[in-house]
Amino acid sequence: MSESIDQIDMRQSNLALVLSEIIRIPRSRAQLSSDIDMTKGAVGNLVNELIDRGLVALATATHSGSVGRPSRVVEAVPSRAHSIGISFSPPYIVGAAVDLAGNVVREEKETLVQRFTPVEDLIAITTAITTRLHKAVRERSPRSVLAGVAVGVPDLVDPSAGVVRRSPTVGLVDYPLVEELRLALGGLTQTITIDNDATFGAIAEARRLGADGGRNLLYLTGSSAMGGGIVSDGVPFRGSAGYAGEVGHMIINPDGKLCVCGNLGCWESEIGLNAFLALAADPEDPVRDGTIDGNERITAIVQRADAGDPRTLQAIEQVARFLGLGLSSLINIFNPDTVILGGYFIRLFPFLIDTVQQLVSRRVLSDDLLSCRILHSDLEMYAAAIGAGISAIDAVVSNPAAVPNVTETNPVAASF
Repeated sequence: MSESIDQIDMRQSNLALVLSEIIRIPRSRAQLSSDIDMTKGAVGNLVNELIDRGLVALATATHSGSVGRPSRVVEAVPSRAHSIGISFSPPYIVGAAVDLAGNVVREEKETLVQRFTPVEDLIAITTAITTRLHKAVRERSPRSVLAGVAVGVPDLVDPSAGVVRRSPTVGLVDYPLVEELRLALGGLTQTITIDNDATFGAIAEARRLGADGGRNLLYLTGSSAMGGGIVSDGVPFRGSAGYAGEVGHMIINPDGKLCVCGNLGCWESEIGLNAFLALAADPEDPVRDGTIDGNERITAIVQRADAGDPRTLQAIEQVARFLGLGLSSLINIFNPDTVILGGYFIRLFPFLIDTVQQLVSRRVLSDDLLSCRILHSDLEMYAAAIGAGISAIDAVVSNPAAVPNVTETNPVAASF
């Protein structure tokens, strides 16, 4: 019996290997056999199974320049499966649908009316965004299988238990988010996972950069909450309980402002979005009005900076100093190839990067650490949702046998 189970496990592992390699680089079966050191017969059987499941297809034959029949390239069929990633990112909930190849198919966002939105409303908004994204994908690709839904939440998240342990950002304590979402999304999927939003953001940025600085990466959220996502040697680093990356609550100024966590002078309380806006404008200023879209408020700040407004530039300079000090420590600790700044840092990047770079250059301990690049995100507010989607779609790549044959797929509600 154990031998039979081992053989099944080996076949599933090989099936996953072949699919991941085809997604990475389309190629002929003969070339694939050579690249992964597997017999042509074994590769052929695995490819045929993936074809039956609709995950790959044979492209039109092309000549390789050698004598004989032209080879046929095996390509992934990205539209065969999709996942949905959601991120709780006050003042928004954002979502992204991701296909089998990790491409973003569609994005959505919804503005929260108040910072501490009742959890029932959070669930309702998440359900609505998920349903709309799934419907949009299925209208475009009726045979697409829903791999699952993944949700990123700020602060302390226990992925294995499916529980938000403590999130001052959204006002949740020991909340069984996965259980509640399974009830809400029962007709759509039961495959639901959660993780820290910054971890998902780091996954998205690492996938975007690939070998060009994505294997050892630090991602900062830069919103009202300050979170950090870490990728170490190509793998998300979560720590023993899944709480790694809570850089927003390292003490940067012991005599500083009160943080939502109850401590004084946390990095978040000094350079989080709300802290920055308080430095840049008076309470009655429209940029402090939470009912106005965040992009509009940051656009107004950028316009003031471009115009040389002294208070705006002074606020940016103060944030840049604390940002540079904190990053210097993190670069010394984690030795990343790349630091990615997300959130409002993206729009202010041209104004703050020089000060940040100068501080980092003075405070890192080795010249080798100076090779770390500090960049801004190109994924903007959707990084965490995209990373959540990538995390969920990877379940298909690692277990292709869970996808039914094309002839068995329910055209109405195909999902794991």
